[in-house]
Amino acid sequence: MRLGDVPAVRVDDLHIHPRTNDLVIATHGRSIGIIDDTRPLRELTPELAAQPAHLFPVAPATGTYQLPGWVEWAGKAEFRGKNPPEGAVFTVWVKEFTGEELKIAITNAAGSPVANLKSVAAQGLTRLNWDLLPTKDVLTQYGGVDPKRLVPSGDYTAELTLGKTKVKQTFRVNVAEGIRTR
Repeated sequence: MRLGDVPAVRVDDLHIHPRTNDLVIATHGRSIGIIDDTRPLRELTPELAAQPAHLFPVAPATGTYQLPGWVEWAGKAEFRGKNPPEGAVFTVWVKEFTGEELKIAITNAAGSPVANLKSVAAQGLTRLNWDLLPTKDVLTQYGGVDPKRLVPSGDYTAELTLGKTKVKQTFRVNVAEGIRTR
């Protein structure tokens, strides 16, 4: 079985990190692989798997700006894995591929639209990432394009739509101090 970017080598140890719920995989090749946030795998029950689609609870999202890494002498000789995506991560279960588009509409506490995400409704677990910026279809409500201004801290609602199935989850956005918001 293939697990993301983990190489096809013997696995010596598995550990679920208590704070992040990441699955850490230690290989015999003296390396590790990490599968981010395994909570949806543990929450997937036969009842949820029988539903056409399900949106799992969303972890609080933190809005920050990451500095790019420094250029070092080692060049490509030193490997560093990718950081998890910034913003909110939505995990969706889809029972079977129907050819329909999966949509997630995000609204703020006042019910105003903030972002609309779309993806192919692939069978199984799918992850979508929202970078905490309004999407192009709602930008006029937020003063146009400004890639540096995130949505403000607060409670948000994500509504998954796949065919006739609709599922809502609320989540929190926390923007770091000193970052200008919309």
